[in-house]
Amino acid sequence: MSPDPEPFTVTLERMNRFQEPEARALIADLALPPGSRGLDVGCGVGLYTRWLAEAVGPRGRVTGLEPTAERVQAARALVGGAIGDGRLEFRQGDGTALEAAQGSVDWVWCGDVLHHIQDTQAALKEMARVVRPGGLVIVKESQALPAMFLPGHPELEKRLQQAEIARSREEAGGRSFQERRQRTPEALREAGLGPVTMRTYLAARRAPLDEAARAYIQRVVFERNWGPRLRDLLEPADWEQRSALCEADSSRFILASPDYYCLYPITVFTARAPA
Repeated sequence: MSPDPEPFTVTLERMNRFQEPEARALIADLALPPGSRGLDVGCGVGLYTRWLAEAVGPRGRVTGLEPTAERVQAARALVGGAIGDGRLEFRQGDGTALEAAQGSVDWVWCGDVLHHIQDTQAALKEMARVVRPGGLVIVKESQALPAMFLPGHPELEKRLQQAEIARSREEAGGRSFQERRQRTPEALREAGLGPVTMRTYLAARRAPLDEAARAYIQRVVFERNWGPRLRDLLEPADWEQRSALCEADSSRFILASPDYYCLYPITVFTARAPA
């Protein structure tokens, strides 16, 4: 029996907790100026917004934006009181029509969101508008390069990934999420931003897994991403093998192996607004 689906806010929190070590490293590497002002476009449950606010220090200010009131409330509930000096806030907002003045922020962060926005150029041009001349636009995309969660089963994992790509194509406006992630440098350049730089971080986890890694892999990857929604896109033999490896009550459950490990890439693209 499949578990009840979790609220998507729980899924987002699991992903962020899994990424936290690399998230803190990549934010530190950005060297955001102390006291700077930034926007987090598509802030989800707000954990990245909090880490960005911690990075800019007590004189900085970071605003997290989400299009729905439910997501804004989730972010406020999870991290809204974590920093009490006024440098962190959450509000409702549309990434393609930002309610911010031209040149009013030093940088814009967009993490694992741009590939969901069908009008990519509208969003990036808005980001370019609201940053000051020479300001930074940062786009973080997990799995521009596919991750590996089933070590020793590359053929099956490739077919699972292909099924995910097929499933996302309709939601992504005819282009898969994977294609959209990989076209980020092109999209930034077309929006008049540049030069584009990129850096990839590799999250490597191995048994024994900590709670954040186990929860993300089991509940998000195996049960949600590779769960019943892919069944009709797979051959019966592949679904059977996937179930044997990915279901916790299976005698072959891969996370129970003392040799288990996974590899998960996170790529950060940066570009500047014209000076």
